[in-house]
Amino acid sequence: MKTSARRSLLGTIALVGVAALALSGCTATAGASSTSDAGLASGFGSRADNRDAYFFTYYNPASDPFWAQILKGGEDAAELGHLNLTHQTAEGDPDKMVDLVGTAIATKPSLIFMPFNEGEKWSKVACDAHDAGITVIAYNVPAPDSAKDCVSGFVGQDFTEVGKLVGERLLKEVDLKEGDKVMFPAEEPEQDYAIKRGGGVQDALDSVGATGEYLRTSGADEEALNSMTSWLTANPDVKAIVPLGGTPHRNVVAAMEAAGVSVPVVGFDTSPQVIQGIKDGKILATADQQGYVQGYQSVMQGILSIDFGLSPANINSGGLGLIDKSNVSFLEEKDLQGVRY
Repeated sequence: MKTSARRSLLGTIALVGVAALALSGCTATAGASSTSDAGLASGFGSRADNRDAYFFTYYNPASDPFWAQILKGGEDAAELGHLNLTHQTAEGDPDKMVDLVGTAIATKPSLIFMPFNEGEKWSKVACDAHDAGITVIAYNVPAPDSAKDCVSGFVGQDFTEVGKLVGERLLKEVDLKEGDKVMFPAEEPEQDYAIKRGGGVQDALDSVGATGEYLRTSGADEEALNSMTSWLTANPDVKAIVPLGGTPHRNVVAAMEAAGVSVPVVGFDTSPQVIQGIKDGKILATADQQGYVQGYQSVMQGILSIDFGLSPANINSGGLGLIDKSNVSFLEEKDLQGVRY
């Protein structure tokens, strides 16, 4: 296993393990009422009276394995810190997210955890929460500048930095030349994560004159499969594919098979399909942004904030090691099931 990848993966487990050991005396679960003896002697898990919190996901964890690992991390932290954590999902609908957060504000929780996939569209409602005295912590996609004074912290990947890493790996594996076409499928190409990830990859491709072409797939598996299959059928001269999001990545192998195209793939995020693709040699590598850490660290920072007044920080959850055939088996070890993907 490459040292950088191993450090990234081991760091996640060490983080969770240390927290679990430190809080082993806690027995209450997320949703349990806060009592004076519910937390540790330090006051962790019990000091604040208001322990109500909302955890919003953009896509539905019930059907999207990446968002499932984010929610799992958040729920584990909430259990340790005795939060009454309510999860709600926007089902990929930007307007629904606005409505959900607005309704939550009226219940006066102490904490709101939310991504900013549709950054500017959600700025006002995030600031409404802040103005109501609610601590807002972002994860996965950072808040835009218009909401930076309303959001207390962020846990997520440095999209541009890791995009360059993916692009450099692609160039190492594939002999790309001037004018070569690389497919950039993304759920929502206009969103911050896709722009920055794709931009980082393109920075690397510029050195040889290759060009990435964006394709909107949506966050639904069937739509992603169909759109990529159609594009590949119409563009059989494509030289490589870089899925910029988890949905196109977990459907890319099936799309290539349906279109009768076989080209190198290096992408982002993990899922059972991506892991199997790496094992089968159909996907070269993927950059894991460690969704579990995004959920866990976001909620943990919220707990420390309400119990001790500690200021949430910006945390880079994406390691600089890629997952490939040399280290993919590490994800399948027993102690990682339900955490990684």
